[in-house]
Amino acid sequence: MPNSKILYDLGHDDDGEKWASGRLQNVLNDTQAEGTVVVARWYGGQNIGPIRFTHIENCAKEAIWKWKVASTQLAQDAASKKQKIDDEAKRTELVKNLQERDFNIFTLRKLLAEKKAKLEDQEPAPPTPQKPQAYEKMAMDALMRVDKARDATIAFILKQIDKVEEELKLVEALEDETKDLWDEVDEQGSVKGKEPSTPK
Repeated sequence: MPNSKILYDLGHDDDGEKWASGRLQNVLNDTQAEGTVVVARWYGGQNIGPIRFTHIENCAKEAIWKWKVASTQLAQDAASKKQKIDDEAKRTELVKNLQERDFNIFTLRKLLAEKKAKLEDQEPAPPTPQKPQAYEKMAMDALMRVDKARDATIAFILKQIDKVEEELKLVEALEDETKDLWDEVDEQGSVKGKEPSTPK
């Protein structure tokens, strides 16, 4: 559907006050307001003559200004409420992720300890259990810093695991090579044992 222009139906009723409604229509146009404005005035009084039209315009401008301030405040309150709900949802998600990362870090440390123990031919020491963090009480900026720290911790542990695995591969390759050499020596020794002891 093509973009369409909004059409406004403009109208006014002087109700016996000639030219007053035309001025109100100009106020609506000047303030770019959509809606209806009604200004009532007591018959008689001090504002007699052309000054009454200025007074009518000023009353309309003030009413429109107050309406715009109130509607802007409502929009800001709604946006603030939505932002607060979004922030709380992000916070809840971040707390959940941090708790999962703590468990992952615990598991990775246990795996690293097992691999190091295997490398050093020792029994793996049981990892020290971690006290759960009270992430719910932390401020959002503190949670973001902890999130970055957990990422760095996981990356460091993974590098350590890779390093230990490389060392394990080297040790296994060396052990296989040594075993092959011993097997060759054993074969040569058994072949020598079958040869006659007297020369021909």
